[in-house]
Amino acid sequence: MRRWDEPIEVRRGIVGEGLTGVSSVVEGPSQFLWRNRLWRVLDVQSRWVESGPWWNSVGVRAARGDAVTDDDSLLATDDLLCEQEVWRVEAASGQMFSRGVYELANALSDGSWRLRAVID
Repeated sequence: MRRWDEPIEVRRGIVGEGLTGVSSVVEGPSQFLWRNRLWRVLDVQSRWVESGPWWNSVGVRAARGDAVTDDDSLLATDDLLCEQEVWRVEAASGQMFSRGVYELANALSDGSWRLRAVID
């Protein structure tokens, strides 16, 4: 697995519609643009939601008795806003390129997308 942390653009839609060999049709990221190449999502392998690092929040650190500075209050956000929806998808770019498995993360706070990993 190769880790990445790069912004991508994602178009949501129906995944797997009209493709042979796809077991189910779901709504999710249907295409993404990465490094000026358009990738078509062929199948969704899994999907989950990850919470942010709540254990480092200002409130939890204060409850533990850790020192909380004024700078920390500038970084304070609601824990729920740090959640992200992660999609592990199989995708291909063009007809001549082989398929690959990619992890796409959608930050629920602002709707931005990032490519997190390419699974070899």
